[in-house]
Amino acid sequence: MDVNVDSAAEPDVDANTLREQLRNMTLRQQRFERYLGRELHTDSAGLTVMGHLVSVGPTSPTELARALGTSTAAMTLVIDRLVAAGHATRRPHPTDRRKVIVAPADDWEARSYAYVSPLIQGVTAAATNLTPEEQVTVASFLERIIGAYDHATHS
Repeated sequence: MDVNVDSAAEPDVDANTLREQLRNMTLRQQRFERYLGRELHTDSAGLTVMGHLVSVGPTSPTELARALGTSTAAMTLVIDRLVAAGHATRRPHPTDRRKVIVAPADDWEARSYAYVSPLIQGVTAAATNLTPEEQVTVASFLERIIGAYDHATHS
């Protein structure tokens, strides 16, 4: 009996397989965010705000609320929790003394990076190991998935 097993053969992939993999990735992302929240002692809303502050830089509570699609009252509660926990600071606005600016605490990026860096490194390695053609295909696929999310949420 001659059985030809090619370990390099690509598995059959169809739309159902891709949907299942995307679902698995989403579940892993949610699990990672819960883990990160436990390790950094903050909730999901706090992580979202901190992620925005790290990406965009210090900003006003009103701008944060607008960018994250929430009310200013709800944003104030999140900021209050972040400041009380030492994750963020409030400081006077540089040009408008009636406003404040919210910024990550000095050590926030270093503390959070310790938990996030293995994920960043893993994603970078996975992307780097793709051929240029595969990178184009994956990027195009992900753009279409993002478009599907935007369409579903009327964004």
